[in-house]
Amino acid sequence: MPWVRRTRHLVLAAPGDDAAAALPALSLLTGTRAELSFEEVRLLAGLSTRRWVWRVDDEAISLASRGLLVSDEPAEPFQGLRRRDAELTALGWHPAAAAFLVGTRWDGTRVTAQRRDGSRPPRPPRVGAPQSPFHLREGPRMPLSAVTHEDELHRLLHLRRTTRSFDSSRPVTKLELATLLHSVWGAHASAPLAHGDLAIRKTSPSGGGLHPVEVYPFVRNVEVVEPGIYHYRSGDHELVRLRALDGDACLELLERATAGQWYFADADVAFVMTARFARSFWKYRRHGKILRAIFLEAGHLSQTFYLLCTQLGLGPYITAAVDDAELERALELDPLFEAPVAVCGCGRAPIQRSPLDPEFRPLSSSGPSPAH
Repeated sequence: MPWVRRTRHLVLAAPGDDAAAALPALSLLTGTRAELSFEEVRLLAGLSTRRWVWRVDDEAISLASRGLLVSDEPAEPFQGLRRRDAELTALGWHPAAAAFLVGTRWDGTRVTAQRRDGSRPPRPPRVGAPQSPFHLREGPRMPLSAVTHEDELHRLLHLRRTTRSFDSSRPVTKLELATLLHSVWGAHASAPLAHGDLAIRKTSPSGGGLHPVEVYPFVRNVEVVEPGIYHYRSGDHELVRLRALDGDACLELLERATAGQWYFADADVAFVMTARFARSFWKYRRHGKILRAIFLEAGHLSQTFYLLCTQLGLGPYITAAVDDAELERALELDPLFEAPVAVCGCGRAPIQRSPLDPEFRPLSSSGPSPAH
């Protein structure tokens, strides 16, 4: 291993309370964590991400094999890691954003939610009292006029709610599925941009008009639509089936993918939203805010989804508590190029309210008091 340099695609974390402890490092080339000695950290700090140096010692070999150094060695794994380093550099991740995405991925995680039998696993301890839902800043107060609206939009806004139980005897129809896809994720118009790019107009906003969010319907119980995993081609308004699954297999996959939230997995159809990062990074290369803009886009889409489901008489949900690795395997994704962002889903709510759904009462007309 004659020539090496440091990869720019790594993250070092601060050591724990034990001053003699190793330093945790995360390689974005491998997606794995490593424990580094202080000598290894000093070696990394002394190397450039651009200038190659001659190293033949065991420490350099170890760091290169773990994806922390790049080597010109022609053998594997060094050749593959060098190619991965070049691909990620060309893609244009902001280093801190990439570290956040990889460092917060779940693989096999289950949330501490109520189980199907009504029992609950042990919850982690809560620290202190909960914060007030109302943030009361001090200053001169100005009461506002009472607001009443009776139009359809405000009716839907007030009716929208998250649904946690579904009536499988009344499945979503194919027309309802098509309506949701077209009205939430479908492309409706386009406009040319500089350098040959194309802005797309949808029903929700997107940073730069680029719309990097894709949607993959996981169909479990939709009339005359075969169960399975699909990709929605928004420009053509059509579905491409990627994988056939029966309803039970789809339910089990969705329960794992939603980190054990079985009440969401019971929905007739789930919509896995992913981010195709190159779509945004071409314009916003190494930009500190673009990952935030992508997450905001998923939020805009989910509210549009909620309103449309409410109009159609369907019960919607959204969750960001997803098992990233489970979805990456199911969709064959490389998470630094395309990654799961959130999962929406819907079905018909049962006539009787689920005990999982909170019962809300209107606030008083005077609003919250300072005592709250």
